[in-house]
Amino acid sequence: MCDALISLAVWNIGMNNGLFESLIYEEESTTLDFKKQQYRFSRESEGVKSELLKDILGFANAWRRSDAFILIGVKEVRGGRGEVVGLNQSEHLDDHALQQFVNNLTNRPVRFHYEAFEFEGKQVGIIKIEQQARPIYLKRSYGRLSKETVYVRRGSSTDPTKPASLDEIAQMGATSHEPSCDLVVEFADPERELSLGSRMSWAAEYCTMPKENAIPDLRPSEPIDPFDLSRSLFSSIHRLELNSNYYRELANFEFVRRFLRPIRFVIKNNGEVAARNVQVDFRVPGTIGLVIVDSSDIPSRPNQEKSPFWMSNPKVFPNISGQPPGSVTITHNEEYSIELKCGDLQPGRKVWSEVVYVGSRESQTITLKGTVFADNLPKPKEVGLYIDTKIDETELSVTELLSLQT
Repeated sequence: MCDALISLAVWNIGMNNGLFESLIYEEESTTLDFKKQQYRFSRESEGVKSELLKDILGFANAWRRSDAFILIGVKEVRGGRGEVVGLNQSEHLDDHALQQFVNNLTNRPVRFHYEAFEFEGKQVGIIKIEQQARPIYLKRSYGRLSKETVYVRRGSSTDPTKPASLDEIAQMGATSHEPSCDLVVEFADPERELSLGSRMSWAAEYCTMPKENAIPDLRPSEPIDPFDLSRSLFSSIHRLELNSNYYRELANFEFVRRFLRPIRFVIKNNGEVAARNVQVDFRVPGTIGLVIVDSSDIPSRPNQEKSPFWMSNPKVFPNISGQPPGSVTITHNEEYSIELKCGDLQPGRKVWSEVVYVGSRESQTITLKGTVFADNLPKPKEVGLYIDTKIDETELSVTELLSLQT
């Protein structure tokens, strides 16, 4: 279940023209209210501001099965389409100020949000009050409202003279619907956005390469005629451009290609509310011959010629945009740790991670013990992912290595 304290964060109403159009055809109810004019709030007395407070509390405690909306700048037309009269841009309320105002007075934070919305060229204010744990009441009297009194909207209004009865309050506590965020972590296909579940397997190769001092330098394929001065000069220059370490670099590239396998993760929010500041930490208990690296440690296939001097040390520009969702950080002390940053995750959305490369010296089952964190998870969630590896031991001779250049 999600912690109610998340109401202090900014919530996205997700209003669009289609939803707004359907709302203005409805009549006022326990899930909808129309206000032709903006609430008086800034620099007003407690008595005036308590009108807004009453409406929010009434909707929060109402008996309903969906989120509620207050549309400000809209006049109700019974039996027809509501009239959008609009607001001045300067009349919009500040969501942060409203959050502080309401939640400093109530026994528990109220999940609601104010948003400015434009429809048919007119400005409208929208307050969305989510379904949440009840009852909600004031810790102290404020304006026209009394402390520890449960105000509830019935039908099209909230009557402060008819608060919830003791039986209703007891029932609220018994049937409160607390939306949850349900985070699922699985393996994903390294190249496609496809979930692979919590277990995967692969076959790889631990290939012993020739010793470094047994691997020859790369030399020109044609002999040089010392009496052909022009050709000799050309060949000399060409020889300077050759990558003499080519075969040794090729051996390293070939070892990595056979040894490491790419993996990827997908994090899904199957819950009812957004998950905030999601992070997954994997701990991989020490196993024999285990290697985990990111793409920056994967060598490219070497070239037989050296890069021109102006490309030999390309300048790396720092990343000033921060870590994007799905970014991975790998650390290794006594065991490997994989940290996966996901950012905010809306209901039904997924984050696909960067690719990670894993290698094993011998056949075994690699266990990734994961812990999922989010600002609105009451406690971290434990997950487990498993990789079954089958490793063949092979050996590459110098002759075989030299034949790989083509």
